[in-house]
Amino acid sequence: MNLTQRQLQLFTVTADTLNLSRAAERLHLSQPALSRALQALEQQLGVVLFHRSTRQFGLSADGRRFLPHAKRLLDDLRQAVSVLQGRDAELSGGIALCVGTAFGCTVLPEALRSFAMQHPAVRVQLIDANSGAITAAAVAGDVDLGIGSVLGQAPGITAETLLSAPLGLIWNPAVHRLPPRPTPRSAMDWPLIKESEDTSIMQLLRAHGSDWARTMEGGIETSSLALQLSLVQAGVGVSVVSALGASHPQAAGLRFAPFAPAIERHVQVMARRDRPLRPAARRLVEVLKQTLAGGGLPLHRRVRVADQ
Repeated sequence: MNLTQRQLQLFTVTADTLNLSRAAERLHLSQPALSRALQALEQQLGVVLFHRSTRQFGLSADGRRFLPHAKRLLDDLRQAVSVLQGRDAELSGGIALCVGTAFGCTVLPEALRSFAMQHPAVRVQLIDANSGAITAAAVAGDVDLGIGSVLGQAPGITAETLLSAPLGLIWNPAVHRLPPRPTPRSAMDWPLIKESEDTSIMQLLRAHGSDWARTMEGGIETSSLALQLSLVQAGVGVSVVSALGASHPQAAGLRFAPFAPAIERHVQVMARRDRPLRPAARRLVEVLKQTLAGGGLPLHRRVRVADQ
C-alpha cells in the first residue's frame, strides 16, 4: 500500500478542523475535490475514516486510531528532509505526550519552558491521564512518550525511571487533627477519598497488602489528583497521594506524612521498543532529566530523582 504525503496531509488537516470547507481552504482545494480525495483514501485503506451526515462530520473510531500515526509519518518525513538538507540541528515536528497530573503540574512546566526556548518549532501535544491510560497509550503507540507508572502487562515498551516518591496521607490540618504519623486506625474517623482501581497508587497499596487499601473501600472515589486535593482542601476528607502529588500547587497548606514502612511510587518514561524515538522526543527526555538533575523545582523534599 502506497500512501502519499499529500494523502496524509489531506487527512490530518481535515481531522484537525473537522470542517470540510475550512480544510479545503487550508489545502487550496475545492470542497468537492477534497471530499473525493478523502473517499479515495478510505477506499484505499478499506476503512471509514469520517462519519458524514447532513448535521455532523466527525472522525470514526478508525479515524481516531489512524490520526496520531498519520501525524507521526508526516513529522518523520519532514525531519528526514531536514536532515538531508543539513538542518538536523533545528528540531521540528510534533511530540504526543501522555502524562499524569502530578508530574505534569510539577516537573513538566519548567522542562517545557526550557525545551520551547531551545526548540520553538516543535509542537507538543499533552494528554492528561492516570497511569492505567498512560501505559495503554504507550503500549498501543498512540503517543510518542508516556510518563507515569507502568501498570499491568505492558508488552513491547521500554520504561526508564525518572524519580521515585513515597506514598503517604495528606490532610488539611485546619480541619482534621491527625498524629504526625497517621495509621489506618487513627484515620478511621475521617472520610478517606478513594483512588480508582486503574491508578498506580491503588495498585501499589494492594500489591503491598496495605491496610490503607481496605480502609478506602467506601466513600468518595476519584482518579483526578486536582479534584482529590480540592476535596482535601475543603475538608471533605483525607487522601492517599505520593510525595510528588503532595508537591502539586493545589496542595499548598496541606500536611503530608509518608507511610512507614515506605511504599514508593516510581515515575517512568515509557516508549515503544520497536519504534525508535524521533529526535525531538529524545531531546525532550534529555531536557526532563536535566530539569530534574538541576533541582530548584517545587518538589516535596522526599522525592528522589533517579541517578543520571
